[in-house]
Amino acid sequence: MIKTLWIALLLTASLMGEEIYATFDVVARKEANLNLTTQGIVKHLNVDVGSRVKQGAVLLEIDNDDLVAGIDLAREKLKKAKIEEEFARLTYERYTQVKSVIDAELMDQHTLAYKKASATTSEAKASLRYQETLLEKTRLRAPFSGIIASRNIELGDSVVGASSLFRLISSPEVKLILNFDEKYLHSLKVGSKVRYRVDGQGKERLGSISKIYPSVNAKNRKATAEVLSTNIAPGLFGEAYILGK
Repeated sequence: MIKTLWIALLLTASLMGEEIYATFDVVARKEANLNLTTQGIVKHLNVDVGSRVKQGAVLLEIDNDDLVAGIDLAREKLKKAKIEEEFARLTYERYTQVKSVIDAELMDQHTLAYKKASATTSEAKASLRYQETLLEKTRLRAPFSGIIASRNIELGDSVVGASSLFRLISSPEVKLILNFDEKYLHSLKVGSKVRYRVDGQGKERLGSISKIYPSVNAKNRKATAEVLSTNIAPGLFGEAYILGK
């Protein structure tokens, strides 16, 4: 039923205006070359080419035993600091209740002790956060959900510099990059209907323009637009017809 309505709309529109021929390439809606800024030896390699991953998943982890130990130590220091701060707080509050009958210098000593204990706790918290940040930098996480398109690292390899370790692409979401004669650039608008067919596939699909690039390619005088689609492999190409005004 929906397909019938689409076809009816296209037939009606074609009577009102010309169809603009375009070619297209299929690319992932999102793609990223992933790397680490921290150097080290790969300890855990959790994905391979073709692996589907969720946003935030750990793809790779370099050796970080020293940082894990540092975090354990920082947690113990924070635990100790909190105990000492609590003791200093209780002592300060007890003396506050009787400060009118005790020596002012003694009250000042307990006030200072409480402030120092609080500062020590704050420093311990900051130290723990810093150690956790260093540890997190040894883990490479997926910035979005998708599929691993390429992998350039092996277990035991040394990660050095900012070389690309993985290429991650969104899946199954793709977009078609349409190229058409620049004279039609101002005849189109976002939402213009498009019918397209991937080369080598008999099935024709229907879509609409989601984005129009404002500039023209100076080399071939072609204008560019995008159509969102799904379940087409990036790297394929085809032909399309855009319904003009």
